[in-house]
Order: sequence, then structure tokens, then C-alpha cells
Amino acid sequence: MKSLRTLSGTVAIGISILALALGLTSCGGGYGGPTYAPADTNAPAEWSAIAVKAVLDASAVTPGGVSPMEESRAYAMAFVAAHDALNAIDRRYKPYLSDLQAPGANADAAVASAVSTVLKSALPSQAAALNVAYEAALARLPEGGAKTAGMALGRQTAQAILAARTGDGSAGAQGLYVPVQVPGAYQFTPPFDFAAFVNWGAVKPFAMESGRQFRTAAPFALTDPAYTADFNEVKSLGEAGSSARTADQTQIARFWLENTPMSWQRIAMTLATDKGLNGWDQMRLYALLQVAEADAYVASFEAKYFYGFWRPITAIRAAATDGNPDTTEDVAWTSLEPAPPTPDHASGHAAAAGAGAAVLESVFTGPVTFTHPSESLPGVTRSFVSIAQAEQEIGASRIYLGFHFRRAVSQGLKQGRQVGVWAMQHVMGPA
Repeated sequence: MKSLRTLSGTVAIGISILALALGLTSCGGGYGGPTYAPADTNAPAEWSAIAVKAVLDASAVTPGGVSPMEESRAYAMAFVAAHDALNAIDRRYKPYLSDLQAPGANADAAVASAVSTVLKSALPSQAAALNVAYEAALARLPEGGAKTAGMALGRQTAQAILAARTGDGSAGAQGLYVPVQVPGAYQFTPPFDFAAFVNWGAVKPFAMESGRQFRTAAPFALTDPAYTADFNEVKSLGEAGSSARTADQTQIARFWLENTPMSWQRIAMTLATDKGLNGWDQMRLYALLQVAEADAYVASFEAKYFYGFWRPITAIRAAATDGNPDTTEDVAWTSLEPAPPTPDHASGHAAAAGAGAAVLESVFTGPVTFTHPSESLPGVTRSFVSIAQAEQEIGASRIYLGFHFRRAVSQGLKQGRQVGVWAMQHVMGPA
């Protein structure tokens, strides 16, 4: 089930957990009046890193790993809870769900309580480790009413988002899929004998109105010259033993096998540190980013199972049946890595790439350069001169892997951008 988690293996994450900021003694007895801004907090940076590590550790002990859909949902709930807690202390952005007022609460305690409470529910295998991290965070804070209030506030916002997401459809998202035996229809892809997350497109979105709100345009018809071009491209570049795929393209393919919500979260952390974002802005960024990621997967899976289009490996092996005289069958063709057991159109990886890029570009508007280390290709880093460059690489990687036709990638990127823009316009805006 490796391809469900899109990781080549769980490795130690290369993110150092940031130390909590000092100078929060003013929190012990309140903030001195309504015009006195609370001290800043580095807790969002620390708990973002803890969240990423918790997902990696959970993947190591979960059959098939933690899927990107489940990962983005967990992040979104945790970071939304922390965002709402911070904005109860000092209203800088609109709350997502919990419209509270707690101006004397300790911000560090509130973030730690909110994130740990959600993640222990979403990732129960990591409850013990999360408890250790939580107790260590609390031990660094001065005792008093502000700390106690922050702990209670974080639990309250966490419990509110967990209650709101109960019955959201994620628990029953696997579903049953019976392939239709006609050319162009999705068939189970080796080594799998099932289709995964059949009902994820019906999961309740965080910001969208429904999973079909941004449904992509259809795949190309099998006899369309554009389909022929896409067919020949992925047949050439995505084959396991391809001589047409360059060494750099092979690296890109495996570099971005990691879950896209994790990729963007780590990139967001890097950029937030480089640009000096304060704690409130960081927490809002992480919450908005993962709301968009989670909704991008809902939208993508709605399209996947609406169209039910075959994967390249099926199309290439069965090209003699597609009615297109310009496609050539290769019954032995196989992709660089096993494709996830879901339909081709649209690419979920690409949708998540587009959604994340839209959110990050809205926050980091000036020149942006960064280096990103891969979890799925340990020891390898790639450097980028823009967020869009990384977005395009993530999309192209799915062609180089042999997973998707270019139409699925381009439509996924477009869909993700639409989801990201919608999220930015409808949730957690300026107060």
C-alpha cells in the first residue's frame, strides 16, 4: 500500500522543532489592558513541526501509511483549532468556528492544547508522544491563571472542531467500486485489486460548498489528437525503464512522492521563518493552507469517481481496444512506481499542489526562494526561485512516474488553484 501514502519510506524528518519564545511573563497575570497586545508566540512553528513528525510516525505504524487526504484533514482541524484559540486571545483574524473571547489566556498554552488535543484524536497511535510534547511545552510556561486559561481555551476550540467534523463522511470514505469493462473506464491497477477512498469526494469540505463545486473539465475523448499526445508522452516518460526520461525528471518523480500536504506545510514553515511571520500570521497561514489542501482532495476525488477514467498503465496495455489508430498497445508496459489505486482524472497530487501554491502566493507576495528536502528521496534537496516552480514540478512528477496523463495534471492544478482562492476568500479573513 506504499502508493497510498505516496512515501518511499518513513524517515526521520529534517525539521528542527523550534524552542518556545521567552518573554511571556506578562501572560502570568493578564495583559494589562485592552490596548496592550499579547506577547508573540513561537508555538505555531513548534507545533507545526510536531504535527508533521506525528504524521510520519503514524505512517510508520499504520498499514498503507497515512494518506494525504487523512493527513490534510488532521492538519486542518488542528491548525484551525489553534487559529481560533489565538484569535480568542487577540482578534486579528476572523475565527473559523469558535467565536470566543479570552484576552488573558497564555497563547503558548492555547496552541499546545489545541493542536495536541486534535492530533491525539486524529492520530491515536501518537497519543503518548503527543502527551510528552505537550507536557514539555507546558513545563516551560509560568504557572498561573493565564496558563490555565490557555490550556482550557485550546481544549475548547479543539473539541469544537472535532465535534463539527464528526460524521463528515471521512470514516466511511473507502467504499466499494465495481469497474465497468469498457475502454476508457478505470480498472484496478497492479498490484492492487481494489479502488481506494471511493467516497472521499462526498466528505464534508472545510470551505467549499460541496465536492463538485470545482469539478474539472472531462478527460479527452480517446480518439482526440490531444489524448494521443498525452498517451504518447506518458508512455515515453513514465515507463519504468524509460530512456527518454532524463535523470533530473526521474529525481523529480521520486522527490515529490511524499504527501503534498506535508510538502507545502514544511515549505510554509521555511518561508514563515525566512520572512519573520509572527505567531498569529503563521497559525492563520497553516490553517488556511491545510483547509485548502483538504478541500482540494475532496474536489479531486469527486472528479475522479465522477469520470472514472483509466490510468495510463491500463490505457497503454489495452490501447488496441481504444478505437484510436494512433495509439500503440504495449501489454508489458509498467510505470516507474505503482500508481495509487484510484482513477486518473483529476490528479489529487496536482490539485493539492495548486491549492497550496495559491495560498502561499497570497501570503508571500515578494520574491521567494527556498530549498526543500525530500522525505521520499532522503538526502536530496531541490532549490526553487518561486512557489509556482515547485507547484509545476509537483504536477509534472506524476507524468514522470507514469501515474497520470497530462490532462489530469493540468486540470488538477487548475482545480486546486480554484479551491485555494475560494478558501482565502471565505474563511479566516482579516478581523
